[in-house]
Amino acid sequence: MRLAAQAKMGYYPTPPSVVSLISDVLARNGTGNIRLIDPCAGEGSALKQIGESLNAETYGIELDAERGRKAKESLTQCLITDYETTRISNQAFSLLYLNPPYDWAIRNDDVSPSERYERTFLRNTIRYLIPNGILAYLIPQSRLDKNIAKILAYRFKDVRVFRFPDAEYQSFKQVVVFGVLKKRPDINDGLTRYLFSVGQGQAIIPSLDNADCKYTVPLSPSVKNFLFRTTQIDPEELEIELKQHGLRGKINRMVSPLSLSERIKPIMPLRHGHMAQLLACGMMNGVVFDKEGHNPLVVKGITRKVVETRTEHDDGKQRIIDTDKIIITINAINEHGELITIT
Repeated sequence: MRLAAQAKMGYYPTPPSVVSLISDVLARNGTGNIRLIDPCAGEGSALKQIGESLNAETYGIELDAERGRKAKESLTQCLITDYETTRISNQAFSLLYLNPPYDWAIRNDDVSPSERYERTFLRNTIRYLIPNGILAYLIPQSRLDKNIAKILAYRFKDVRVFRFPDAEYQSFKQVVVFGVLKKRPDINDGLTRYLFSVGQGQAIIPSLDNADCKYTVPLSPSVKNFLFRTTQIDPEELEIELKQHGLRGKINRMVSPLSLSERIKPIMPLRHGHMAQLLACGMMNGVVFDKEGHNPLVVKGITRKVVETRTEHDDGKQRIIDTDKIIITINAINEHGELITIT
């Protein structure tokens, strides 16, 4: 495989002009919600373009983190992960846009894993489509082998194949396969032979810019407990979830002491000793009133520690003893401006 292809992980975005032609083949079926899915979303530009033409929700999966972050900005939702580590509701999407990676490394047995990826992506993501849902499958023409032809013929009806327009076709010889998912799979040997002949370059394929058909994308069903998430932990998503729903903030509020500005409501009525302690530690700083709500005082309690030193003599020996002593001072100013100090 070329170094450029390795760096891009087999990623070759579809030209916007081709995506526009694909969109022209697709039509919305009435008003209502439509969900589209792309298991190889890249930067999300292709699915976004189709989604805008159909006024549909767009869901993507992208393994590359940099491309995935861009796709998150373009799509309704995008998972940055391998599609095999996802949990997604089956039969929940109206259109499967599939442009799997290709041009991968050749193994020792001369079988390209890119062929396997194209086949397994197709086989393993069909389950997301609803019956009569639409497939738009982009693949290099030579990769359309007998195994892929069998899958397409067995699972889909009304299958049409178009090659990219001349200018774009020269790069990778790509074709687009459209199909409608059957309610019940059945064998179609004639379609299998035709699709295989396409891959062998033995069939005449019309250009996408001359497509004379329309595929109607059905409305998506209402799915209870709709799933579209990864089984792996995304650090960025985890940080967002913790900020919104984490327990740390609640626990901190439970175990942190109240500030002096917060009001504390005791369970039982306070006795005089309790009141004195609250005054001394400053918990009652501010304006206080007597029991009848009269005679306001501005109160401030101060507690400070002093060290008292004394000397003792015993049998000709001198011993110096330091003792910590807590000094409480309560200052109050009455409504006449008189200062009252209690120590």
